[in-house]
Amino acid sequence: MKILVEEHTYSNATQINEICGNFNVLQDNKVSKVGYFFNPTINDCVICLPKVIKDAAGTTVLGGLSPENLINIFSEDEDNQINEIQREFVRNFSLWSYRTISTFHKLNPQSSIVSYASSTRDKIDENNTYGTLLDVIFAIVQFYNKNKDYLIYTIKNLHRGNDRINWRKTISNKTPVFQDNVPIYIDAINKRKQINFDEELMIIFYSTISYISKNLGIRIITEYNYELISGAQFEAYLEGLGLTRLKAIKYKYFSDKDIQLWRLCYAFFEKTSQIEASNNIEDYLLVSDFNQVFESMIDVLISDKDLPDILKNQEDGKIVDHIFRHNSPIDGQPIYYIGDSKYYSIGRNIEDKSLYKQFTYAKNIIQYHFITKKRNKLESIRYRDNLTEGYNFTPNFFISAYIPSELNYDSTEIKERKFDDNKHRISHFENRLFDRDTLWLTHFDVNLLFIMMLYAENDNISQSSFKSELIIKVFKSFQDILTAKYDFYIISAKEKSLEVFVKTHFMLLNGKIYTLANGALLLALEKDADESDRVRTIVKKNADLTSIKLAEITTT
Repeated sequence: MKILVEEHTYSNATQINEICGNFNVLQDNKVSKVGYFFNPTINDCVICLPKVIKDAAGTTVLGGLSPENLINIFSEDEDNQINEIQREFVRNFSLWSYRTISTFHKLNPQSSIVSYASSTRDKIDENNTYGTLLDVIFAIVQFYNKNKDYLIYTIKNLHRGNDRINWRKTISNKTPVFQDNVPIYIDAINKRKQINFDEELMIIFYSTISYISKNLGIRIITEYNYELISGAQFEAYLEGLGLTRLKAIKYKYFSDKDIQLWRLCYAFFEKTSQIEASNNIEDYLLVSDFNQVFESMIDVLISDKDLPDILKNQEDGKIVDHIFRHNSPIDGQPIYYIGDSKYYSIGRNIEDKSLYKQFTYAKNIIQYHFITKKRNKLESIRYRDNLTEGYNFTPNFFISAYIPSELNYDSTEIKERKFDDNKHRISHFENRLFDRDTLWLTHFDVNLLFIMMLYAENDNISQSSFKSELIIKVFKSFQDILTAKYDFYIISAKEKSLEVFVKTHFMLLNGKIYTLANGALLLALEKDADESDRVRTIVKKNADLTSIKLAEITTT
Protein backbone atom coordinates (compact mmCIF):
# COMPACT_ATOMS: atom_id res chain seq x y z
CA MET A 1 0.00 0.00 0.00
CA LYS A 2 1.28 3.46 -0.94
CA ILE A 3 0.53 6.54 1.15
CA LEU A 4 0.28 10.08 -0.28
CA VAL A 5 -0.67 13.38 1.40
CA GLU A 6 -3.07 15.96 0.00
CA GLU A 7 -1.61 19.29 -1.20
CA HIS A 8 1.98 18.13 -0.89
CA THR A 9 4.24 18.80 -3.88
CA TYR A 10 6.41 15.74 -4.42
CA SER A 11 9.98 16.26 -5.64
CA ASN A 12 10.30 12.96 -7.54
CA ALA A 13 7.86 13.59 -10.38
CA THR A 14 8.63 10.27 -12.10
CA GLN A 15 7.89 8.22 -9.00
CA ILE A 16 4.70 10.07 -8.11
CA ASN A 17 3.37 9.91 -11.68
CA GLU A 18 3.92 6.16 -11.74
CA ILE A 19 2.09 5.73 -8.42
CA CYS A 20 -0.84 7.93 -9.43
CA GLY A 21 -1.21 6.59 -12.97
CA ASN A 22 -4.25 7.95 -14.81
CA PHE A 23 -6.44 8.64 -11.77
CA ASN A 24 -6.30 12.46 -12.08
CA VAL A 25 -5.17 13.02 -8.51
CA LEU A 26 -2.18 15.22 -9.39
CA GLN A 27 -1.95 18.88 -10.26
CA ASP A 28 1.63 20.07 -10.80
CA ASN A 29 2.96 17.08 -8.84
CA LYS A 30 0.68 18.07 -5.96
CA VAL A 31 -1.97 15.61 -4.70
CA SER A 32 -5.37 17.26 -5.16
CA LYS A 33 -7.74 14.52 -3.97
CA VAL A 34 -8.32 12.42 -0.86
CA GLY A 35 -9.32 8.77 -0.84
CA TYR A 36 -8.32 5.43 -2.36
CA PHE A 37 -7.56 3.86 -5.72
CA PHE A 38 -6.02 0.61 -6.92
CA ASN A 39 -3.35 1.12 -9.56
CA PRO A 40 -3.01 -2.08 -11.65
CA THR A 41 0.21 -0.80 -13.21
CA ILE A 42 2.03 -1.05 -9.88
CA ASN A 43 -0.41 -3.72 -8.60
CA ASP A 44 -0.96 -1.87 -5.35
CA CYS A 45 -3.49 0.14 -3.34
CA VAL A 46 -2.88 3.89 -2.92
CA ILE A 47 -4.32 5.99 -0.09
CA CYS A 48 -4.36 9.81 -0.33
CA LEU A 49 -4.57 11.23 3.19
CA PRO A 50 -6.17 14.61 4.03
CA LYS A 51 -3.80 17.56 4.48
CA VAL A 52 -4.85 17.99 8.11
CA ILE A 53 -2.20 15.38 8.97
CA LYS A 54 0.43 18.04 8.24
CA ASP A 55 2.08 19.94 11.05
CA ALA A 56 1.41 23.66 11.62
CA ALA A 57 3.98 24.78 9.04
CA GLY A 58 2.19 22.74 6.38
CA THR A 59 5.34 21.03 5.07
CA THR A 60 5.94 18.09 7.44
CA VAL A 61 3.95 15.32 9.13
CA LEU A 62 4.17 13.41 12.43
CA GLY A 63 6.57 15.78 14.11
CA GLY A 64 8.97 16.65 11.32
CA LEU A 65 8.86 13.85 8.76
CA SER A 66 8.46 14.59 5.08
CA PRO A 67 5.36 13.19 3.32
CA GLU A 68 7.87 11.40 1.06
CA ASN A 69 8.70 9.22 4.06
CA LEU A 70 5.15 7.90 4.09
CA ILE A 71 5.02 6.67 0.49
CA ASN A 72 6.44 3.21 1.24
CA ILE A 73 5.78 3.23 4.97
CA PHE A 74 4.60 -0.40 5.00
CA SER A 75 7.43 -1.87 2.94
CA GLU A 76 9.48 -4.33 4.97
CA ASP A 77 12.76 -3.07 3.51
CA GLU A 78 11.91 0.61 3.97
CA ASP A 79 14.35 2.54 6.18
CA ASN A 80 12.96 6.05 6.46
CA GLN A 81 13.07 6.84 10.18
CA ILE A 82 9.46 5.76 10.73
CA ASN A 83 8.90 4.15 14.12
CA GLU A 84 6.22 1.58 14.85
CA ILE A 85 3.96 4.09 16.66
CA GLN A 86 3.97 6.36 13.62
CA ARG A 87 3.44 3.40 11.29
CA GLU A 88 0.47 2.20 13.37
CA PHE A 89 -1.01 5.69 13.36
CA VAL A 90 -0.76 6.00 9.57
CA ARG A 91 -2.29 2.54 9.26
CA ASN A 92 -5.30 3.52 11.39
CA PHE A 93 -5.59 7.02 9.97
CA SER A 94 -5.69 5.59 6.45
CA LEU A 95 -8.48 3.24 7.47
CA TRP A 96 -10.60 5.93 9.14
CA SER A 97 -9.98 8.47 6.38
CA TYR A 98 -11.30 6.01 3.84
CA ARG A 99 -14.26 4.99 6.00
CA THR A 100 -15.10 8.67 6.47
CA ILE A 101 -15.16 9.25 2.71
CA SER A 102 -17.17 6.05 2.22
CA THR A 103 -19.74 7.26 4.78
CA PHE A 104 -19.93 10.64 3.04
CA HIS A 105 -20.53 8.88 -0.28
CA LYS A 106 -23.38 6.83 1.22
CA LEU A 107 -24.99 9.95 2.74
CA ASN A 108 -24.43 12.04 -0.42
CA PRO A 109 -24.57 9.60 -3.36
CA GLN A 110 -25.10 12.40 -5.92
CA SER A 111 -22.28 14.64 -4.67
CA SER A 112 -20.22 16.10 -7.51
CA ILE A 113 -17.00 15.95 -5.46
CA VAL A 114 -17.02 12.13 -5.35
CA SER A 115 -15.35 9.94 -7.96
CA TYR A 116 -16.26 6.29 -7.57
CA ALA A 117 -15.92 3.10 -9.58
CA SER A 118 -16.01 -0.57 -8.70
CA SER A 119 -16.44 -3.72 -10.72
CA THR A 120 -17.32 -5.74 -7.63
CA ARG A 121 -20.99 -6.43 -7.16
CA ASP A 122 -22.33 -3.66 -4.92
CA LYS A 123 -24.73 -5.90 -2.97
CA ILE A 124 -23.33 -9.01 -1.34
CA ASP A 125 -26.09 -9.59 1.19
CA GLU A 126 -28.80 -7.71 3.00
CA ASN A 127 -26.49 -6.55 5.77
CA ASN A 128 -23.29 -5.58 3.97
CA THR A 129 -22.55 -3.44 0.97
CA TYR A 130 -19.11 -3.73 -0.61
CA GLY A 131 -17.76 -1.61 -3.40
CA THR A 132 -14.02 -1.21 -3.71
CA LEU A 133 -11.38 -3.73 -2.69
CA LEU A 134 -10.72 -1.59 0.37
CA ASP A 135 -14.40 -1.80 1.36
CA VAL A 136 -14.19 -5.59 1.25
CA ILE A 137 -10.97 -5.62 3.27
CA PHE A 138 -12.39 -3.36 5.95
CA ALA A 139 -15.54 -5.47 6.11
CA ILE A 140 -13.36 -8.56 6.71
CA VAL A 141 -11.38 -6.77 9.43
CA GLN A 142 -14.57 -5.51 11.05
CA PHE A 143 -16.11 -9.00 10.98
CA TYR A 144 -13.02 -10.47 12.62
CA ASN A 145 -12.89 -7.79 15.34
CA LYS A 146 -16.58 -8.19 16.18
CA ASN A 147 -16.68 -11.99 16.05
CA LYS A 148 -13.47 -13.19 17.70
CA ASP A 149 -15.35 -15.16 20.35
CA TYR A 150 -17.56 -16.81 17.72
CA LEU A 151 -14.55 -17.81 15.61
CA ILE A 152 -12.71 -19.29 18.59
CA TYR A 153 -15.83 -21.19 19.67
CA THR A 154 -16.33 -22.56 16.16
CA ILE A 155 -12.70 -23.67 15.86
CA LYS A 156 -12.85 -25.45 19.22
CA ASN A 157 -15.98 -27.29 18.15
CA LEU A 158 -14.37 -28.29 14.86
CA HIS A 159 -11.37 -29.74 16.67
CA ARG A 160 -13.36 -31.47 19.40
CA GLY A 161 -12.90 -35.24 19.13
CA ASN A 162 -10.35 -35.01 16.33
CA ASP A 163 -8.12 -37.59 18.01
CA ARG A 164 -10.91 -39.96 19.03
CA ILE A 165 -10.50 -43.32 17.24
CA ASN A 166 -13.38 -44.65 15.18
CA TRP A 167 -13.01 -48.32 16.20
CA ARG A 168 -15.71 -49.64 13.90
CA LYS A 169 -14.04 -48.21 10.79
CA THR A 170 -10.56 -49.04 12.05
CA ILE A 171 -11.37 -52.73 12.68
CA SER A 172 -13.24 -53.01 9.36
CA ASN A 173 -10.60 -51.39 7.21
CA LYS A 174 -7.20 -51.80 8.87
CA THR A 175 -5.01 -54.82 9.51
CA PRO A 176 -3.64 -55.02 13.04
CA VAL A 177 -0.20 -56.08 14.21
CA PHE A 178 -0.31 -58.72 16.97
CA GLN A 179 1.93 -58.51 19.97
CA ASP A 180 1.49 -61.11 22.71
CA ASN A 181 -1.78 -62.08 21.00
CA VAL A 182 -2.98 -58.46 21.45
CA PRO A 183 -4.04 -56.65 18.21
CA ILE A 184 -2.39 -53.26 17.76
CA TYR A 185 -3.70 -50.88 15.07
CA ILE A 186 -0.82 -48.67 13.91
CA ASP A 187 -2.88 -46.64 11.41
CA ALA A 188 -6.12 -45.99 13.30
CA ILE A 189 -8.92 -43.97 11.71
CA ASN A 190 -9.99 -40.82 13.53
CA LYS A 191 -11.99 -37.69 12.77
CA ARG A 192 -9.03 -35.99 11.14
CA LYS A 193 -9.29 -38.37 8.23
CA GLN A 194 -12.66 -36.89 7.27
CA ILE A 195 -13.01 -33.85 5.02
CA ASN A 196 -14.27 -30.90 7.08
CA PHE A 197 -15.68 -28.12 4.93
CA ASP A 198 -16.19 -25.80 7.92
CA GLU A 199 -12.50 -26.03 8.69
CA GLU A 200 -11.59 -25.31 5.08
CA LEU A 201 -13.57 -22.06 5.26
CA MET A 202 -11.73 -21.11 8.46
CA ILE A 203 -8.37 -21.83 6.83
CA ILE A 204 -9.29 -19.67 3.84
CA PHE A 205 -10.52 -16.86 6.11
CA TYR A 206 -7.44 -16.81 8.34
CA SER A 207 -5.14 -17.12 5.32
CA THR A 208 -6.88 -14.09 3.83
CA ILE A 209 -6.42 -12.11 7.04
CA SER A 210 -2.74 -13.08 7.12
CA TYR A 211 -2.32 -11.89 3.51
CA ILE A 212 -4.07 -8.58 4.23
CA SER A 213 -1.93 -7.98 7.31
CA LYS A 214 1.37 -8.73 5.56
CA ASN A 215 0.76 -7.15 2.15
CA LEU A 216 -1.69 -4.27 2.54
CA GLY A 217 -0.41 -2.48 5.64
CA ILE A 218 -3.51 -3.26 7.71
CA ARG A 219 -2.22 -4.88 10.86
CA ILE A 220 -4.43 -7.62 12.29
CA ILE A 221 -3.33 -9.67 15.31
CA THR A 222 -4.95 -13.10 15.21
CA GLU A 223 -4.84 -16.35 17.14
CA TYR A 224 -5.05 -19.54 15.10
CA ASN A 225 -3.40 -22.96 14.93
CA TYR A 226 -3.88 -23.67 11.25
CA GLU A 227 -1.22 -24.24 8.66
CA LEU A 228 -2.21 -21.31 6.46
CA ILE A 229 -2.31 -21.05 2.70
CA SER A 230 0.56 -18.77 1.69
CA GLY A 231 3.12 -17.98 -0.96
CA ALA A 232 2.53 -19.33 -4.45
CA GLN A 233 -0.47 -21.34 -3.29
CA PHE A 234 -2.27 -18.22 -2.04
CA GLU A 235 -1.35 -16.41 -5.27
CA ALA A 236 -3.20 -19.19 -7.08
CA TYR A 237 -6.20 -18.51 -4.82
CA LEU A 238 -6.05 -14.82 -5.76
CA GLU A 239 -5.99 -15.70 -9.45
CA GLY A 240 -9.15 -17.82 -9.29
CA LEU A 241 -8.61 -20.92 -7.19
CA GLY A 242 -10.10 -19.16 -4.16
CA LEU A 243 -13.39 -18.63 -5.99
CA THR A 244 -13.37 -22.25 -7.18
CA ARG A 245 -12.88 -23.67 -3.69
CA LEU A 246 -15.48 -21.33 -2.15
CA LYS A 247 -18.05 -22.27 -4.79
CA ALA A 248 -17.41 -25.94 -4.04
CA ILE A 249 -18.26 -25.53 -0.34
CA LYS A 250 -20.95 -22.83 -0.75
CA TYR A 251 -23.95 -24.91 0.34
CA LYS A 252 -22.33 -26.44 3.39
CA TYR A 253 -23.31 -23.57 5.70
CA PHE A 254 -26.54 -22.75 7.43
CA SER A 255 -25.85 -20.31 10.29
CA ASP A 256 -25.99 -16.58 9.55
CA LYS A 257 -22.40 -16.09 10.75
CA ASP A 258 -21.04 -18.85 8.54
CA ILE A 259 -22.91 -17.52 5.52
CA GLN A 260 -21.62 -14.01 6.16
CA LEU A 261 -18.08 -15.35 6.57
CA TRP A 262 -18.32 -17.23 3.26
CA ARG A 263 -19.65 -14.12 1.46
CA LEU A 264 -16.84 -11.97 2.82
CA CYS A 265 -14.22 -14.43 1.57
CA TYR A 266 -15.98 -14.73 -1.78
CA ALA A 267 -16.14 -10.94 -2.19
CA PHE A 268 -12.41 -10.66 -1.49
CA PHE A 269 -11.36 -13.32 -4.01
CA GLU A 270 -13.87 -12.06 -6.58
CA LYS A 271 -12.33 -8.61 -6.42
CA THR A 272 -8.71 -9.77 -6.41
CA SER A 273 -9.25 -12.26 -9.23
CA GLN A 274 -10.77 -9.47 -11.34
CA ILE A 275 -7.75 -7.30 -10.61
CA GLU A 276 -5.35 -10.11 -11.48
CA ALA A 277 -7.19 -10.78 -14.74
CA SER A 278 -7.34 -7.20 -16.05
CA ASN A 279 -4.99 -4.27 -16.43
CA ASN A 280 -7.94 -1.92 -16.88
CA ILE A 281 -9.65 -2.60 -13.57
CA GLU A 282 -11.34 0.50 -12.12
CA ASP A 283 -11.43 0.50 -8.36
CA TYR A 284 -11.41 3.85 -6.60
CA LEU A 285 -13.23 6.19 -4.24
CA LEU A 286 -11.88 9.76 -4.23
CA VAL A 287 -13.13 13.21 -3.22
CA SER A 288 -11.89 16.43 -4.77
CA ASP A 289 -12.91 18.67 -1.84
CA PHE A 290 -12.36 17.16 1.59
CA ASN A 291 -13.57 20.40 3.14
CA GLN A 292 -17.13 19.32 2.27
CA VAL A 293 -16.51 15.95 3.89
CA PHE A 294 -15.30 17.68 7.07
CA GLU A 295 -18.39 19.91 7.04
CA SER A 296 -20.59 16.83 6.68
CA MET A 297 -18.85 15.15 9.61
CA ILE A 298 -19.42 18.10 11.94
CA ASP A 299 -22.94 18.75 10.63
CA VAL A 300 -24.08 15.19 11.26
CA LEU A 301 -22.66 15.36 14.77
CA ILE A 302 -23.90 18.74 16.04
CA SER A 303 -26.63 20.30 13.87
CA ASP A 304 -30.33 20.05 14.68
CA LYS A 305 -32.15 18.29 11.87
CA ASP A 306 -35.63 19.81 12.39
CA LEU A 307 -34.93 23.51 11.79
CA PRO A 308 -36.52 25.67 9.07
CA ASP A 309 -34.49 25.42 5.87
CA ILE A 310 -34.27 29.21 5.50
CA LEU A 311 -31.96 29.38 8.51
CA LYS A 312 -29.38 27.08 6.91
CA ASN A 313 -29.84 28.00 3.24
CA GLN A 314 -30.08 31.75 3.47
CA GLU A 315 -31.66 33.91 0.78
CA ASP A 316 -28.47 35.80 -0.05
CA GLY A 317 -26.88 32.54 -1.15
CA LYS A 318 -24.94 31.92 2.03
CA ILE A 319 -25.16 28.44 3.53
CA VAL A 320 -24.75 28.03 7.28
CA ASP A 321 -22.55 25.03 8.04
CA HIS A 322 -24.04 24.14 11.43
CA ILE A 323 -26.89 25.38 13.58
CA PHE A 324 -28.60 24.15 16.72
CA ARG A 325 -30.85 25.47 19.49
CA HIS A 326 -29.68 25.85 23.05
CA ASN A 327 -30.07 28.13 26.03
CA SER A 328 -28.78 31.66 25.59
CA PRO A 329 -25.75 32.39 27.80
CA ILE A 330 -27.55 35.65 28.75
CA ASP A 331 -31.00 34.58 29.92
CA GLY A 332 -31.23 30.81 29.48
CA GLN A 333 -33.96 31.08 26.85
CA PRO A 334 -33.73 29.20 23.51
CA ILE A 335 -31.47 30.80 20.92
CA TYR A 336 -29.70 29.60 17.77
CA TYR A 337 -26.00 28.74 17.91
CA ILE A 338 -24.28 29.21 14.55
CA GLY A 339 -21.15 27.23 13.70
CA ASP A 340 -18.75 27.13 10.77
CA SER A 341 -16.29 24.28 10.25
CA LYS A 342 -12.86 25.03 8.84
CA TYR A 343 -10.77 22.32 7.22
CA TYR A 344 -7.31 23.77 7.67
CA SER A 345 -3.89 22.37 8.41
CA ILE A 346 -3.38 21.96 12.14
CA GLY A 347 -3.10 25.30 13.98
CA ARG A 348 -3.89 27.60 11.06
CA ASN A 349 -5.75 30.80 11.94
CA ILE A 350 -9.12 31.82 10.52
CA GLU A 351 -8.99 34.16 7.55
CA ASP A 352 -10.60 37.63 7.85
CA LYS A 353 -13.01 36.82 5.03
CA SER A 354 -14.38 33.87 7.00
CA LEU A 355 -14.79 36.02 10.10
CA TYR A 356 -16.98 38.57 8.32
CA LYS A 357 -18.97 35.86 6.57
CA GLN A 358 -19.71 34.21 9.91
CA PHE A 359 -21.02 37.47 11.38
CA THR A 360 -23.26 37.83 8.32
CA TYR A 361 -24.82 34.41 9.01
CA ALA A 362 -25.89 35.63 12.44
CA LYS A 363 -27.20 38.96 11.16
CA ASN A 364 -29.33 37.16 8.59
CA ILE A 365 -30.86 34.87 11.19
CA ILE A 366 -31.67 37.80 13.45
CA GLN A 367 -33.18 39.69 10.53
CA TYR A 368 -35.36 36.77 9.44
CA HIS A 369 -37.08 36.87 12.82
CA PHE A 370 -38.31 40.42 12.17
CA ILE A 371 -39.56 40.13 8.62
CA THR A 372 -43.31 39.54 8.82
CA LYS A 373 -43.58 37.22 5.81
CA LYS A 374 -40.94 34.96 7.34
CA ARG A 375 -42.43 34.62 10.82
CA ASN A 376 -44.81 31.80 9.95
CA LYS A 377 -41.77 29.76 8.81
CA LEU A 378 -39.72 30.31 11.94
CA GLU A 379 -39.97 29.23 15.53
CA SER A 380 -41.01 31.69 18.19
CA ILE A 381 -37.57 32.55 19.53
CA ARG A 382 -37.18 35.89 21.27
CA TYR A 383 -34.34 37.76 19.66
CA ARG A 384 -35.47 41.23 20.73
CA ASP A 385 -37.02 42.58 23.90
CA ASN A 386 -39.81 45.03 22.95
CA LEU A 387 -39.52 47.08 26.13
CA THR A 388 -35.83 47.90 25.94
CA GLU A 389 -35.35 47.17 22.20
CA GLY A 390 -32.34 45.16 23.31
CA TYR A 391 -31.26 42.04 21.42
CA ASN A 392 -30.43 38.68 22.90
CA PHE A 393 -26.89 37.34 22.52
CA THR A 394 -26.31 35.24 19.36
CA PRO A 395 -23.40 32.78 19.76
CA ASN A 396 -21.12 32.25 16.74
CA PHE A 397 -18.23 29.81 16.64
CA PHE A 398 -15.71 28.08 14.39
CA ILE A 399 -14.72 24.42 14.53
CA SER A 400 -11.36 23.20 13.26
CA ALA A 401 -9.51 19.93 13.77
CA TYR A 402 -6.42 18.88 15.68
CA ILE A 403 -4.57 15.59 16.03
CA PRO A 404 -3.38 14.81 19.59
CA SER A 405 0.36 14.63 20.04
CA GLU A 406 -0.07 11.13 21.49
CA LEU A 407 -2.08 10.19 18.35
CA ASN A 408 -5.00 9.11 20.52
CA TYR A 409 -8.36 8.27 18.90
CA ASP A 410 -10.17 8.19 22.24
CA SER A 411 -9.52 11.78 23.31
CA THR A 412 -12.81 13.70 23.37
CA GLU A 413 -11.16 16.95 24.48
CA ILE A 414 -12.62 20.05 22.81
CA LYS A 415 -9.95 22.74 22.85
CA GLU A 416 -10.88 26.41 22.92
CA ARG A 417 -8.54 28.85 21.22
CA LYS A 418 -7.66 32.12 22.90
CA PHE A 419 -9.85 34.78 21.34
CA ASP A 420 -8.79 38.18 20.04
CA ASP A 421 -11.20 41.06 20.70
CA ASN A 422 -10.13 42.80 17.53
CA LYS A 423 -11.15 39.87 15.34
CA HIS A 424 -13.71 37.96 17.34
CA ARG A 425 -16.07 40.84 18.01
CA ILE A 426 -17.79 43.37 15.82
CA SER A 427 -19.90 46.33 16.93
CA HIS A 428 -21.09 49.71 15.69
CA PHE A 429 -21.15 51.24 19.15
CA GLU A 430 -18.97 50.75 22.19
CA ASN A 431 -20.39 49.20 25.35
CA ARG A 432 -23.67 47.93 23.84
CA LEU A 433 -23.82 44.20 24.39
CA PHE A 434 -27.55 44.06 23.58
CA ASP A 435 -27.26 45.96 20.31
CA ARG A 436 -28.07 43.87 17.21
CA ASP A 437 -24.75 44.84 15.63
CA THR A 438 -22.65 43.65 18.58
CA LEU A 439 -21.63 40.08 17.85
CA TRP A 440 -19.01 37.79 19.36
CA LEU A 441 -17.56 34.54 18.10
CA THR A 442 -15.05 32.02 19.35
CA HIS A 443 -13.09 29.06 18.01
CA PHE A 444 -12.82 25.39 19.00
CA ASP A 445 -10.63 22.50 17.86
CA VAL A 446 -11.88 18.91 17.99
CA ASN A 447 -9.89 15.69 17.76
CA LEU A 448 -10.13 14.75 14.08
CA LEU A 449 -9.40 11.09 14.83
CA PHE A 450 -12.28 10.83 17.28
CA ILE A 451 -14.63 12.75 14.96
CA MET A 452 -13.83 10.47 12.02
CA MET A 453 -14.55 7.43 14.14
CA LEU A 454 -17.87 8.84 15.38
CA TYR A 455 -18.96 9.75 11.87
CA ALA A 456 -18.00 6.46 10.23
CA GLU A 457 -19.31 4.21 13.00
CA ASN A 458 -22.70 5.98 13.05
CA ASP A 459 -23.24 5.22 16.73
CA ASN A 460 -26.21 7.42 17.69
CA ILE A 461 -25.52 7.22 21.42
CA SER A 462 -21.87 8.26 21.06
CA GLN A 463 -22.80 11.00 18.58
CA SER A 464 -25.45 12.41 20.93
CA SER A 465 -22.98 12.33 23.81
CA PHE A 466 -20.42 14.30 21.79
CA LYS A 467 -23.04 16.85 20.72
CA SER A 468 -24.08 17.42 24.33
CA GLU A 469 -20.47 17.84 25.40
CA LEU A 470 -19.76 20.35 22.63
CA ILE A 471 -22.93 22.36 23.32
CA ILE A 472 -22.05 22.70 26.99
CA LYS A 473 -18.49 23.67 26.06
CA VAL A 474 -19.66 26.40 23.68
CA PHE A 475 -22.27 27.67 26.14
CA LYS A 476 -19.79 27.94 29.00
CA SER A 477 -17.17 29.49 26.75
CA PHE A 478 -19.42 32.38 25.80
CA GLN A 479 -20.58 32.81 29.36
CA ASP A 480 -16.95 33.00 30.49
CA ILE A 481 -16.13 35.55 27.78
CA LEU A 482 -19.09 37.75 28.74
CA THR A 483 -18.30 37.43 32.44
CA ALA A 484 -14.70 38.48 31.78
CA LYS A 485 -15.70 41.48 29.63
CA TYR A 486 -18.86 42.79 31.32
CA ASP A 487 -20.33 43.55 34.71
CA PHE A 488 -23.98 42.51 35.03
CA TYR A 489 -26.63 44.06 37.28
CA ILE A 490 -30.32 43.72 37.99
CA ILE A 491 -32.01 47.14 37.93
CA SER A 492 -34.83 47.77 40.42
CA ALA A 493 -36.54 51.15 39.89
CA LYS A 494 -37.03 53.00 43.18
CA GLU A 495 -40.17 55.03 42.54
CA LYS A 496 -41.24 54.65 38.94
CA SER A 497 -42.20 51.50 37.04
CA LEU A 498 -39.60 49.76 34.88
CA GLU A 499 -41.42 50.93 31.76
CA VAL A 500 -41.16 54.57 32.82
CA PHE A 501 -37.57 54.09 33.96
CA VAL A 502 -36.58 52.60 30.59
CA LYS A 503 -38.24 55.39 28.62
CA THR A 504 -36.67 58.04 30.82
CA HIS A 505 -33.14 56.68 30.44
CA PHE A 506 -33.49 55.14 26.97
CA MET A 507 -30.73 57.19 25.32
CA LEU A 508 -28.33 56.42 28.16
CA LEU A 509 -29.10 52.70 28.36
CA ASN A 510 -29.84 51.86 24.72
CA GLY A 511 -28.08 48.56 23.92
CA LYS A 512 -27.05 48.08 27.54
CA ILE A 513 -30.29 46.68 28.98
CA TYR A 514 -32.43 43.64 28.27
CA THR A 515 -35.56 42.28 29.96
CA LEU A 516 -35.19 38.73 31.22
CA ALA A 517 -37.95 36.12 30.90
CA ASN A 518 -38.94 36.67 34.53
CA GLY A 519 -39.44 40.42 33.94
CA ALA A 520 -36.22 41.55 35.63
CA LEU A 521 -34.19 44.26 33.90
CA LEU A 522 -30.60 43.24 33.17
CA LEU A 523 -27.84 45.83 32.72
CA ALA A 524 -24.51 44.96 31.07
CA LEU A 525 -21.56 47.37 31.29
CA GLU A 526 -18.21 46.72 29.67
CA LYS A 527 -15.49 46.64 32.28
CA ASP A 528 -12.94 48.59 30.25
CA ALA A 529 -15.33 51.16 28.76
CA ASP A 530 -14.78 54.77 29.81
CA GLU A 531 -18.49 55.52 30.22
CA SER A 532 -19.38 52.56 32.46
CA ASP A 533 -18.72 54.41 35.73
CA ARG A 534 -20.82 57.38 34.57
CA VAL A 535 -23.73 55.10 33.61
CA ARG A 536 -23.63 53.37 37.01
CA THR A 537 -23.64 56.71 38.80
CA ILE A 538 -26.67 58.03 36.88
CA VAL A 539 -28.67 54.78 37.21
CA LYS A 540 -28.10 54.62 40.98
CA LYS A 541 -29.86 57.96 41.41
CA ASN A 542 -33.17 56.43 40.34
CA ALA A 543 -32.73 52.67 40.85
CA ASP A 544 -31.01 50.01 42.89
CA LEU A 545 -28.25 47.98 41.19
CA THR A 546 -27.67 44.41 42.30
CA SER A 547 -24.57 42.72 40.90
CA ILE A 548 -25.33 39.32 39.43
CA LYS A 549 -23.46 36.52 37.69
CA LEU A 550 -24.80 35.07 34.45
CA ALA A 551 -24.53 31.60 35.97
CA GLU A 552 -27.20 32.67 38.47
CA ILE A 553 -29.63 33.47 35.64
CA THR A 554 -29.02 30.58 33.26
CA THR A 555 -28.48 26.85 33.24
CA THR A 556 -26.54 24.73 30.76
